[in-house]
Amino acid sequence: MLAKRKNVLTLAIAIVVLLIIYVGGAIYYTGHFLPHTEVLGVSVSGKNVEDASQALQSDYKNHSYKLSENGKTLATASDAELGVKTDFTGALTKVKAQQSPWSWVFHLLSGQNSVQASVNAGINKAKLDAYAQSTATKLNQNRTAPVDASMHFADGKLVVNKEKSGNTIDVSKLQAALVSAIDTDNTTVQLQKVHEQPAVTTSSKAFTRKRDELSKIANITAQLKIENKTVTISKQELTSWLGYADGKVTVSKDGLTAYVAQLNKKYATYQKTRSFKSTKRGTVKIGGGIYGWSINSAAEVASLTSAIKAGKNFKKDIIHQGSGYNSNGTDIGSTYIEVDTQNQHEWYYKNGKLVMDSDVVTGKPDGHSTPTGVYYVWDKERNKTLTGKNADGSDYNSPVSYWMAVDYTGVGLHDAPWQPTFGGDWYKEHGSHGCVNNPPTFIAKLYPAVSLGTPVIII
Repeated sequence: MLAKRKNVLTLAIAIVVLLIIYVGGAIYYTGHFLPHTEVLGVSVSGKNVEDASQALQSDYKNHSYKLSENGKTLATASDAELGVKTDFTGALTKVKAQQSPWSWVFHLLSGQNSVQASVNAGINKAKLDAYAQSTATKLNQNRTAPVDASMHFADGKLVVNKEKSGNTIDVSKLQAALVSAIDTDNTTVQLQKVHEQPAVTTSSKAFTRKRDELSKIANITAQLKIENKTVTISKQELTSWLGYADGKVTVSKDGLTAYVAQLNKKYATYQKTRSFKSTKRGTVKIGGGIYGWSINSAAEVASLTSAIKAGKNFKKDIIHQGSGYNSNGTDIGSTYIEVDTQNQHEWYYKNGKLVMDSDVVTGKPDGHSTPTGVYYVWDKERNKTLTGKNADGSDYNSPVSYWMAVDYTGVGLHDAPWQPTFGGDWYKEHGSHGCVNNPPTFIAKLYPAVSLGTPVIII
């Protein structure tokens, strides 16, 4: 009986001791990591958060990342090179909070407990970006860049070029891969995953839409109306201007400008030599003057570009500037004033019929000859004073009742009450400074009959 009591007492003491050890262990592990705990590959068993953090910091002093491709390490980067500053306190506190101190015995008996946690790295982004940029530049020296899908016209047909892969390093992708590796403690960055890829592929919806858009534009009917003529832009010409760049359909500004210049050379009348059927001298060749029109190149190129990009058939009037643009293509037409400096005479024709005519006095042939060419009445004024210099250098002021300007240098038609006679050879000694002197009674009738814009041909 005594022996039995002794055994019970021994068992009770053993249980109490074990309980004390268990409770004592639980109390201890309330502030320490459980046995066999490993965080990010470093054993922190029995350490408090502060000591564990120091252990991890010590381990990370020689920490580095490998940039690998096809099994070969092409570059390495230390935490210092990447501007990495680690702080494990937060992660360790979180791991510690997830451990129950009462389970220390089970951890002791179960073996290693490895925990993956965030390194909570503070990254100097400027330093990491600089490393990625310099490394990519170095590695890309002998690599092949990807080629985007493209398309162009050749002999009027749309040719599509498929994209091509390359093996150059994409800096932004490398930066992102390094940040991810740091955050997950993955010490190897696979460069195959950060290769630059073609930005444009033939299978993309955007590329397909633009291909269809180009094909549609290439088949439109594009026409220009120039006075009484219609010019059709050939498909060959049209497609030579079309292109594709930066995800957009393009129309060559240089190509259109050259085309408009050709049209201007062929059809415009400004500064062109004309054949003119004069009253007394038959058909003569006459050039110069301010009368005539030309194509407004800048406006026309912009208008054509918009019309082409719209992708619809069009027939548009050419945008012109100057004078004498007529939808029937008559140029000078049948209403005009003719001044013959050789015969010292002036005629006014309206709708092909002679309305009035008179002898005149033109410029004195001592350097003041009336300029020949095709002009037009661009200004009319009553009671104007003409000013200028005489041959001896003195100033003159000549009041006139009727003034019709025909060029931009001061030449015009006006009354000249100071002239005692008109016609003949009087102009040779008593000619004007370049204007066409009209008899007062004649121009009094001519002035109201002539409209602004009326051509004036001086031969």
